[in-house]
Parts: sequence; structure tokens; C-alpha cells
Amino acid sequence: MTATHYSFTHGRDQVISYPVTVGGVRTRVLEAGSTNEAGDNILVCMHGVGSRADRFTPTIPGLVEAGFHVFVLDYPGHGLADKRPDIDYRPQAFAAFVAGVLDELKLSGVTLVGTSLGGLVGSRIAVDRPDLVSKLVLIGTMGIAPLAEADMVPPKNVANGSPEGVREKLGFLVSDPAMVTDEWVREESMINSSEGAAQALETAARHLNEQANADNQTHRLTTLRPDLPILIVWGENDRWTPVTMAGICHELLPGSRLVVMPGCGHAPYFEDPDAFVGCLNQFVAESV
Repeated sequence: MTATHYSFTHGRDQVISYPVTVGGVRTRVLEAGSTNEAGDNILVCMHGVGSRADRFTPTIPGLVEAGFHVFVLDYPGHGLADKRPDIDYRPQAFAAFVAGVLDELKLSGVTLVGTSLGGLVGSRIAVDRPDLVSKLVLIGTMGIAPLAEADMVPPKNVANGSPEGVREKLGFLVSDPAMVTDEWVREESMINSSEGAAQALETAARHLNEQANADNQTHRLTTLRPDLPILIVWGENDRWTPVTMAGICHELLPGSRLVVMPGCGHAPYFEDPDAFVGCLNQFVAESV
């Protein structure tokens, strides 16, 4: 089945956006879904390094239609969040920050969805704050299977906010180059070349390369949250975290479920939202 691609702006008319401040650092939260329906399935989605909350937006209409109440946020130094040299951009600090946002929003027992760096962040939160997480979805994740040094993206590439640098990075992200439009490149470039962004993104990417293996969460998850339902999702054409890592993650996390999405790269939720919503919906329904 051929994937249905949506514009990078698809779904923006369905979200509200507001600031949340934790520990003196302000971020932006995107939210969608009815707050009045009983039994809402709460999803909290976390992006990868050098990305931002908007990457999940094209998936939001399908998630809302499936009955989910969705929250997405920018990490410090990313998107429209604060970008300052005094902010801690390590994965551990991102985990503590996201947990603080969930506390501020009075959310608990959520399904946590993390892609790439977000998978490492989500795994940490699931162990450090088990009250916050009832289910975990890891997409092209770091922090479980070893990441080869050859597959670590140079921090300067992540931080390059020029239109040329952004186009190259987005082309590396997705499987279909036709998805990389001039409008998407311009918006990404304007955000990632804003004041403080280059230093913040380079620092975050450097810390991720340092911690992707050193801060491995496999043992902590399997020993401290052995019954936690975990879904692993991977794009078959992922060039950032090779798909060979998917099977290793699945073996390292007994009881986990694995879905490899055909025709997708490192952002399968963005590249084929309909298929992603389907597998997520099935996972949540079967994990009750």
C-alpha cells in the first residue's frame, strides 16, 4: 500500500499552542483533542534532536479522529523554546524538563511517544517517573540498541540553519525527497537560524552522540519497568538510525512489539501518518 503524504502544515488548524515554563525555561506546547470526552487516551509526543514539535502535526488529525488527546512540546533550544547558553541540553535534562511540563499540565499515566533522541528521553522518564508513563512508543530510537559511531550525525550538520544545510538534513530525514518542499525548508531555516539556535542545537547533538550509548536505558527498563507495554516503530529506509537496530531493540526489550514501516525513513510518523496512527491505535487498544 502506498503511503499518503501530507503537507508539513497539515493539521495546524486542529491544534492550540501555548507557552509553559519549567525551571525558568519556557517552551511551546501544541495540544489537540477534546478535553471533555471521558476516557481520553493521552499521548505526549517528543521529537528528535534538531527537530521541533511541528514534526508531529501532520499526524495529529488522524490521532484525534482515533480518539487520542495529543500533547507535543519543543525541547529547550529547539523550535520556539528558549535558547540560552546556560540551559542544560543533555538527554537527562530534557527528560527532567518534559516530566516538569507534564506535572505543570497535571498529566499522568500517559502514552509517551518518542522519536530518536525522544526515545532515549522517553525511556528515562518511564523509569525515573513511572507515575507519568503507562505505555511507551519508541520510534527509530536512541538509547536502547548500540549506535555505531559511523551513524552519529555530525553536530554541525544538525545545527546548520542555512537553507542549503536544512535541505540536506531534511533530505536525509525522509525517504521520499519530494516531501522536502521549498516552504518547509524556509520555515525550518528561519527557526533554526534564529538567535541562539545554532549553539543550542550543536550542543544538544554533541551531547546526544556522547550519551546515545553511555546512557543506555535497556537494563533500567527491563529491571525497573518489566511490564511496561512498549511499541517499537522503525522506517525501513532509516538512514539516521539504521533499521538493523530495530531488531536488536526488539530483542533487548522482551515483550515489546515491533513494526517496520515500508517506504519510510527516520520520521515514519510524519512520512506515513495514516499507517502510523493505525499501528499506534492497535497497540494502545491491545495494551489496556
